[in-house]
Amino acid sequence: MSDALPVALIDTIRARLGDRARPGEPLARYTSFRIGGPADLLVLPDTADELAHVLATAAAFGVRLTLLGGGSNVLVGDGGMRGVVVKLGRGFARIEWDGTFIHAGAAVQLGRLARAAVARGLAGLEYAEGIPGTVGGALFMNAGAYGGELAHAVESVEGLGRDGRALELPGRALVFGYRRSALPPGFVVTAVRLRLRRDESGRVRNRMDEARARRTAAQPHGKANAGSIFKNPNGDHAGRLIEVAGLKGARAGRARISERHANFIVNEGGARAADVKALMDVAQRVVWERSGVWLEPEVQLVGNW
Repeated sequence: MSDALPVALIDTIRARLGDRARPGEPLARYTSFRIGGPADLLVLPDTADELAHVLATAAAFGVRLTLLGGGSNVLVGDGGMRGVVVKLGRGFARIEWDGTFIHAGAAVQLGRLARAAVARGLAGLEYAEGIPGTVGGALFMNAGAYGGELAHAVESVEGLGRDGRALELPGRALVFGYRRSALPPGFVVTAVRLRLRRDESGRVRNRMDEARARRTAAQPHGKANAGSIFKNPNGDHAGRLIEVAGLKGARAGRARISERHANFIVNEGGARAADVKALMDVAQRVVWERSGVWLEPEVQLVGNW
């Protein structure tokens, strides 16, 4: 049991979720970076009722609650994460189709959804086939590539407030921006309703294949990573700035700036969060000194360092 949480809180949640409430669970296996220390308590609810129970219990004990999502755009500190960490379970990974509308659970893999849409002749997600992570995380970050972004398709969002009550928000209320959306504080997304459009299936598939080919040619493969590390500054690309700063291949511990794409840092096996953060700090400093641009992280740094 974690000494950082009240035993009564852990017992209350475990009474409802059983072995899907895991004290001291290492988070590395739940992130695409394969990096991260232990959570005080990791919970994997499968239903909205279970999620509401977790939210209400954490609130009643005054304990911090953090949503991990798919773990694809996050760097968890080596000291782990305090409080209750929520990763939505398989019950939130369902997809329902209704003509050009899609009701996708927040735990649905975005790439899986994009491929399924293309197979049905639906356009609007072709760019997303190779983007890692879940629909919920993609909504939070307004994931996009090659001119497309999730904001263009969002009709509405379902979720729970910090008090556990169900809420539905229209897509226009989220005020999407570059790699961000304005979700209410404490709001946990459970599903997203998307509106796509019909198109000739061959053309939709060709656009998806083109996006996949561009991604395959440009991005690293075979090593754990968290996708793009920095946001692209206006009128430029973070990868180009890091490359001209001479940092491709730079290493810290078992982490390395990719030789294929300089805006990616890869885990060569056994890298620590501190290694990745050290490379991020070097990239920010050297790019600033060389180009006068301060790179803003796209990857979310969370937990204890």
